[in-house]
Amino acid sequence: MKIIKTSLDKPDKRIINQAVKVLEQGGIIIYPTDTAYGLGGNALDENVIKKVYEIKKRGRNKPTHVIVRDWKMIEKITYTNAELKKLYVKLLPGPLTIILTKKKLIPNMLTAGLNTLGVRIPNCKVTEMISESLDFPYTTPSANRSGGLTPYSIDDVKNELDLNKIDLVIDAGILPRSEPSTIIDLTLKPYKILREGPISKNQIDKILFT
Repeated sequence: MKIIKTSLDKPDKRIINQAVKVLEQGGIIIYPTDTAYGLGGNALDENVIKKVYEIKKRGRNKPTHVIVRDWKMIEKITYTNAELKKLYVKLLPGPLTIILTKKKLIPNMLTAGLNTLGVRIPNCKVTEMISESLDFPYTTPSANRSGGLTPYSIDDVKNELDLNKIDLVIDAGILPRSEPSTIIDLTLKPYKILREGPISKNQIDKILFT
């Protein structure tokens, strides 16, 4: 396990390259997002997904969301629609997780057997730079035990997880305290807010219906 410090706003490109290499080789990283520290691994690799669940002590009946690079990657792994396009243009990058129907490329293990997948594009320079160098999505559950405290610092992460099971930790200091991302399910008609966070239902309604 290796802990490397970097700036949240101006990440060191060399550190980003190390994180990308770890992910490409099937390793696990801890990284900052626009809401909390996340636990990342290749979301298309079942062996990596198993590691993520084991590290978090997460039940296999709980789906795991992913970070994607851009619209092209969203289209690659899920079925898109007009509502998604509106939210993508207005709210992403940002603290929003969008539930969509997944394509066969996505392992059932990642989604707990569901035919849906949550995608995110955080408003965070670290995740942006990592995503730019990858051709696959990576997992983004919070870096804590399942049901544990939200981690806003690496000390918080240490209290929750065994870092000896992590290949690389990116320490960007104490993150601004923020609610977890808003989760919206666009596979339902009408759509449903599964968790209201920094982005409100009112904001979403204005974008979708005006």
